[in-house]
Amino acid sequence: MLCHFDVRSKATVSQQHNIKKIFLSLLQSTIKMNDTVKMKGEVELVDMLQKSLKRKSYLIVLDDIWSCEDGMRRCFPTEENAGNQILLTTHNDEVACYDGIENLSLRMSFMDQDESCSLFKSKALPYKFETVEKQIADECCGLSLTIVVVAGLLKSKRTIEDWENIAKDVKLFVTNDPDKQCSRVLGLSYNHLTIDLKVCLLHFEIFPVDSEIRVKKLMRSWMVEGS
Repeated sequence: MLCHFDVRSKATVSQQHNIKKIFLSLLQSTIKMNDTVKMKGEVELVDMLQKSLKRKSYLIVLDDIWSCEDGMRRCFPTEENAGNQILLTTHNDEVACYDGIENLSLRMSFMDQDESCSLFKSKALPYKFETVEKQIADECCGLSLTIVVVAGLLKSKRTIEDWENIAKDVKLFVTNDPDKQCSRVLGLSYNHLTIDLKVCLLHFEIFPVDSEIRVKKLMRSWMVEGS
């Protein structure tokens, strides 16, 4: 299917987005980037993006959109190619069902117990582990984010006591509120880190959301703190 498009481009929008960086990210697939382009303003970049896509078939992926009023759709020419596609990903039902555009909304389904357990297994488990594994899978309620985070925790644990403790934690952290669910699950992952890894992870707070993190800069930050 991808071969049917002249241009394929993707940008992450996120809640605290930089609109100029999004335009530059989309333009990377259509023009040669240089310092002159990077210095242009938003209006000029929109114009460049429209001209670069004109008379071409394109697939644009806008990841993690939080609002219906982001103004991104005005950047894409629509009058000449009915085969063009814009794919949005969002956790917000209002965005997914936005009635200002013709769309097909696909909702991720919950994972069943077998699918959940398949992510937990790195090798054949003794029966006592499988019992706790199924308990944890049930407590995750089929939520993919919860399952992936918990699966990562379980792979580093070797005793049945560790697994049982995680099962108790998961039961406490699961909630019907999507926003609280996300923060609680990530908090669960953080709480099971060692002290030194917690310190290293907290250093990511100095970088803006969705920004490029340079390894050397991060390592220097760790070294200054003695991490």
